[in-house]
Amino acid sequence: MINLSPNKLFGDALDPLSLLWVVLFLLAWGGWRRRERKTSVALFVLWVSIWLVAATPFSSLLLATLERPYLPTDRDAFADADAVICLGGGLYPQSSERLGFSANDACDRYLAAFDLMRTLQVEHLVIGGSDYRTGNQHSSEGLLLKAWAERWKLDFGRVHLLEGSLSTRDEALRVRALMEEQAWEKVLLVTSAWHMRRSLAVFAHHGVQAQPVGCDFRGLTGASRKYGWKIFPQSGALETIHFYLHERVGFVYYQLRGWI
Repeated sequence: MINLSPNKLFGDALDPLSLLWVVLFLLAWGGWRRRERKTSVALFVLWVSIWLVAATPFSSLLLATLERPYLPTDRDAFADADAVICLGGGLYPQSSERLGFSANDACDRYLAAFDLMRTLQVEHLVIGGSDYRTGNQHSSEGLLLKAWAERWKLDFGRVHLLEGSLSTRDEALRVRALMEEQAWEKVLLVTSAWHMRRSLAVFAHHGVQAQPVGCDFRGLTGASRKYGWKIFPQSGALETIHFYLHERVGFVYYQLRGWI
């Protein structure tokens, strides 16, 4: 269905991709009137292609193909876990924010991990993510989250930080070392569902057999919206396709590097 509310249509029309799409139509129409048929047809084909990709549920359905295998399962499968491994990528330092950081959609990973820690009473929480440097100060996603939890007096057990991780492979190597050090046998791996296939493959290649706990189902969420169709294409759809391509190409890249 299409939301025909004037306010919604006006907002959609202001999207940069939508404005470009309108200009493309005007160029195609102008070329047709000048009898520049080949150029005009090519522009019209591009105009229609942009609409199909960015004004329909296409991008969400595409990303959903990576997410469906990791839909929530019976929580009994998560019982008796030694640790919850939460991959990073959901926030970054921001001194102007009251919390000290800004979060993105992947912040679902932390919420899912915290929920598992609380409901399953798991003793160890491992937080991945990138390191940051602002001026002379060093920070990381794990440090920011740990500080936030301490301010709220939230007890998430013993917290381990995977500082210095630049990739999912780095996180896998550090988790394997932790498992050997702590003698863990069963761990839960929390990350965005669309990122899970590559993550599990990397962890398994480095000797970590993890139970997947998917979250941040942005593809399935987008595909299930009541108003999934648009009159004007939206740039957010291109970001969704970017996530899909990043995972598909990333999987092949990791294979070529011998990381999975």
